[in-house]
Amino acid sequence: MKKVIFAMILCLGLCGCLTKGEQLSDYDRINKTLSEMEGYSAVCDVTVRTNKGETEYVTEVKAERSGKYKLKGIEPGEIKDVEILFDGNMIWLYNPNIENKLQVAAKDSDMRRELILFTFLKNESRGSEESTVSAAAAGEENYITLEAEIPGGDKNYSREELFVETKKGEPKRLVIYDKNGEEYLTAEFSEFEYNPKFDEGEFITSAGSKES
Repeated sequence: MKKVIFAMILCLGLCGCLTKGEQLSDYDRINKTLSEMEGYSAVCDVTVRTNKGETEYVTEVKAERSGKYKLKGIEPGEIKDVEILFDGNMIWLYNPNIENKLQVAAKDSDMRRELILFTFLKNESRGSEESTVSAAAAGEENYITLEAEIPGGDKNYSREELFVETKKGEPKRLVIYDKNGEEYLTAEFSEFEYNPKFDEGEFITSAGSKES
């Protein structure tokens, strides 16, 4: 049985601490919610840090436990309405701004795959014997932080943390660290919805739905 270590951490704006009993209660409730999640939708503000600087973009994310997902660009303008979709078999790229609007990707990318919360949950569930869970209070919100190791040995994808707000149990922030422990990717979630009722053709590209 996985051993869970609870460690209290302090954040900027710390205004209170959770008791051990509250940690246990919050962790159990959040773990149950995440483990039973069949799908979600959210707006995601992503920042990627490399030696060339920072790249920021905003995308709408919709995903199912089955592995299907859709990313739809919001900002900046050059990615607006651009879709990256996995239909369960293939990766489709749909860009309404170019002549060859619909393309097939050879394979998924680490960045897209790790941005999907079901990937984090898979990594967390198959983690080591000891999985770290932290609790913190920042401003008026309390958070549980879940941590997972990322398999594969990629230098940019070594470890990740998911910050979940305790009151509503909503994921708020995903941080991916490189092998040196530096933040490589951060994703801030807003408008998060658990188990939305997706349309039948949700995981079909816009091009495909128009042709059908």
